[in-house]
Amino acid sequence: MDDPFISCPYEPNHRVPRSRIQAHIVKCQKNYPELAICPFNATHRYPAAQIKHHVANCPTKQAMFPEDVPAKAAGALTKPKPILQREYLPETDPNHEIWDN
Repeated sequence: MDDPFISCPYEPNHRVPRSRIQAHIVKCQKNYPELAICPFNATHRYPAAQIKHHVANCPTKQAMFPEDVPAKAAGALTKPKPILQREYLPETDPNHEIWDN
């Protein structure tokens, strides 16, 4: 089963496949008192007294904004050493003559 069942935020006895929870919430919210909606995931619905705690600890928020952001790369930026013509001329040419010019 790759589509687990989750509970409806309005009626915990309603068990719905995760893929259908949004459609179920739209139908179910008409029959129950208004719940506050999480700004990070619209399927998270809580009473107004609990929404602040949920928003601070929402698992979707943690997935969207991880606290352990990798540190920026640190290092010294240096100018690369220039390659001089005499360093890459073939050693087989005794006079280091260049005929390509």
